[in-house]
Order: sequence, then structure tokens, then C-alpha cells
Amino acid sequence: MFDYGNMESYTNNWDWCKERSNYHFDYNKKDAEGEWFTLLGQFQGNWDEEIKQVVELSRESAAINWETRKFYGDDDDTISPMLKQEEQDLIDAGADPKLALTNIFDKLEKFPTLDRIANYFQLEESKRRIHVQMTGQMFNWHIDKLWERCPEDPSRVVRITIMLEDWLPGQFYLYGTHTYSHWKRGEVHLFDWPNVPHATANASNTPRPTLQITGLKTAATEEILKSAGRSAIYKV
Repeated sequence: MFDYGNMESYTNNWDWCKERSNYHFDYNKKDAEGEWFTLLGQFQGNWDEEIKQVVELSRESAAINWETRKFYGDDDDTISPMLKQEEQDLIDAGADPKLALTNIFDKLEKFPTLDRIANYFQLEESKRRIHVQMTGQMFNWHIDKLWERCPEDPSRVVRITIMLEDWLPGQFYLYGTHTYSHWKRGEVHLFDWPNVPHATANASNTPRPTLQITGLKTAATEEILKSAGRSAIYKV
């Protein structure tokens, strides 16, 4: 497990993460695509019926919060060692520390097209989860802590996101000072997880499904990423 060092001396998660980040934190600067997050291309295929079912199935479980988000893996119930500090960020903002972040669905093996997408980048020890962010849900401003997935070489850790439906007004991702919107179904991106602060929210009237894959890059992953880019197309 990654050494969280002197976390007990921090009252909140934000200050601890900010100290370990190389982000500029100049909110007057407008970040650009390619600086802190990168578009990798677009999946093409038909998963409309599958995602319709997933959205409905995701309603059967309670939305996750910072405590219940499954800190490490889909089948792991480890509580974040910084849960107290993570919840304090919300308390300091006057929000409910059990704020609903998103609904989750992780039984992708039941849906062949989504399963193929989730396996496409050939990661090791991958966590594959569809985030169905319902109207009013949000992930508050934070920086990810994924070092414990490969403490001997954190550079192998990658988090890839696939947008499963076209963007609608009121849905957004924020990477640094760049608002990511107007995406198309199948669009793929990754981001500089140890450094860039980010947030997501859904203020539209429609659930927003995205597939998030977190794991360790393999040699095959590296080869795929070499040819990835805004114009890349992946057929599934």
C-alpha cells in the first residue's frame, strides 16, 4: 500500500493532495486539451440497448459517496485511509459529507459490447466501472490518489474514460481550468491523475453514463496508446 505519510496532520484531503501535485493552480490561466487530459479517439459500435439496460440496473443500488466508493477495486471493501479528510472537504464547503457522487454498475461481463470496450486497452489488474451520474449528482473538486495500485512504479497506473452517450447541456467534466463538454458517444480520454484537480457534475435532465477503466499499463497498452489520438477509431 502507498505510504500516506503524515496524513494525520492534514485536516482535509485537498491540502494533502495539492502539496503532492505539480499542477500550476493558477485559476486565471485557461488550460487546454492535451496539457492535463488527452483525447485518445473514439469507439464505434452499437451498445445502445446495452447502455439503456445498464442505466436502469444502476438505479437498483444506492449512489456511492466517498465512503462507499470502493477505494481500491470492484470487489474490495477497503475504506480510504483518508476518508475523514475527504469528507472534511465537503464539510468545509457546507455540503453533506455523504453527498451522492454517482451510481455505479460493474457487471460488464453481461454486456458483450461494453465488455469488449472495457478490455480494449489490455490493462492488468483493471477496475471497470460504469458511472451513471444522475441529475444532481457530482464528484466534487479533487485530485486522485492511485499510487497504491503500483507503488513500485506509479507511472504504470492509468485511468481511461469512455463517454457512452453524446453530451447534453448541463453535463460536464472539469480538468484544471478546462471544461470538457460536447463529447460524442465513444469518445475516449485519459488525464494526468496524480496532478490535475478535476470534477464532474450532471445538471441535465438525463443520466450521464461513462465507462471508467483503471489499471496497469502493459506492453500492449503502450502500443495502443502510441497510435491513439483525437482521430483514432476503434471498432467494436
